[in-house]
Amino acid sequence: MQDATVKQGWATIVATMAGVAVLSAVTGCTPKEKPPAAAAATKAKAPAKIMELPVAAEKPMDPATVLVSVGGVALTAGEADGQIARMLGGQASLTPEQQTQLMPRFRQQIADRFVVRTLLGQEAEKRKIEAVESDVTNAIGEIQTTLPAGMTLESALAKDGLSMTDFRSNLVAELRMKKLVDAACPVADPDDAAVEAFYKSDTNRFASPETVQARHILLKVEETASPAEKAARKSDAEALQKQLAENKIDFAKTAMATSDCPSKARGGDLGSFTRGQMVKPFEDAAFSQAPDVIGPVVETPFGFHIIKVVKHSPAAVTPLSEVRAKIRLYLKSQGQKDKFETFIEGLRKSADVKGPLAVSPQRAGPDAQP
Repeated sequence: MQDATVKQGWATIVATMAGVAVLSAVTGCTPKEKPPAAAAATKAKAPAKIMELPVAAEKPMDPATVLVSVGGVALTAGEADGQIARMLGGQASLTPEQQTQLMPRFRQQIADRFVVRTLLGQEAEKRKIEAVESDVTNAIGEIQTTLPAGMTLESALAKDGLSMTDFRSNLVAELRMKKLVDAACPVADPDDAAVEAFYKSDTNRFASPETVQARHILLKVEETASPAEKAARKSDAEALQKQLAENKIDFAKTAMATSDCPSKARGGDLGSFTRGQMVKPFEDAAFSQAPDVIGPVVETPFGFHIIKVVKHSPAAVTPLSEVRAKIRLYLKSQGQKDKFETFIEGLRKSADVKGPLAVSPQRAGPDAQP
């Protein structure tokens, strides 16, 4: 069977630009360079790594094995595994053993998506829903606006091993499904009362915390440093601070030349951070220091810091006027999602869906229907 999915990355672009957000939802130092002190400030909860999930090892499967079929249209293990291989193309962090362990879960996700797409494709065919050339042209135009400067759609597809012919074919299928969903799951725009009620139900979701954007210079002190060595580093930091405070030297250039923090590459720029992200002495200084002022030398377990606050933004709640359109769009998408799920269940019950992966564990239950 011909692979009906766009390669990883482009499937998302096509679905998004074609407006099939509902389909995607149902089927389918820090990065801002904290100083070394920040790493010790808090131990953030790391998300569970995919390779640490408790999954039983997968047994080899005959590529011809049918995983699921919908009205006689089948998905084989070989086809699913081919899609998974492309999906994992850039996942260098997964070892072959880990990929093998995760194959059952990946296959189920591919099978679930296959069922939904096939049901929608068959229903669109039954209703004689078509995507005209102008639909395709407009969608491609929107996709091209998302590409990096200097990159064409053709070169991007070639890099991913996908021809323009296959891409257009996949795009037509996505657009037909979008038209079907729009026709079968109509949802009116939420009125102002609904939008306001949602906003007032939890204003915390529209709150932004107090933040500081700052640059810093770190003169690192090793744990094994003697009192004399530590005193010398502090003296160096105070001398630098004095020159910076008197505007005799440029902060960014000095950071690049002298700082022991990786942020030196950006002139000491740490970006914006909230309370709790930096070690306490550093945080206290940054959040109490006025913008554009070179503060006094700050000592932390990692050494001596010179801080320059670029911007201090107080905590605030975004007013309803600024988020009204986003709330309206969100409420409408949620309403369409609910209708979509009901619509798909109706198609599933009236179709011949069978195979070992016909029902995912999420749908399994006493009343689950294959």
